[in-house]
Amino acid sequence: MCTDHEYQEIDDALDTQRDIIRRSLDAIASDVGMALRDADLNFPVFLTVPNSGRSLASIATPLDPSDVDWQRASEIVCQIIAQKVGYDWLRARELACAVANSTVAAADVISD
Repeated sequence: MCTDHEYQEIDDALDTQRDIIRRSLDAIASDVGMALRDADLNFPVFLTVPNSGRSLASIATPLDPSDVDWQRASEIVCQIIAQKVGYDWLRARELACAVANSTVAAADVISD
């Protein structure tokens, strides 16, 4: 179990990494777009950075790609964000979301 001090250190590290992502968000989005095109994944991916919690970023698409395509897109986003914040790897975890009159896929990008 972590002490209050250890939890604060974890929160501070996540805040620092999220700040790096926020400052680089346009470049990350551009890199993601190019990598998705290179992988023949032709759907938009939205990126947002939360203010708290364990997630470094959240990603979503307004389309309904196959599970295989969404998994590959999530891996691409994780690789690009990991490079920006200095991780060897990050993973995506499914995120519950809903849209009226449409479908959407979403995931959180987290370290583990």
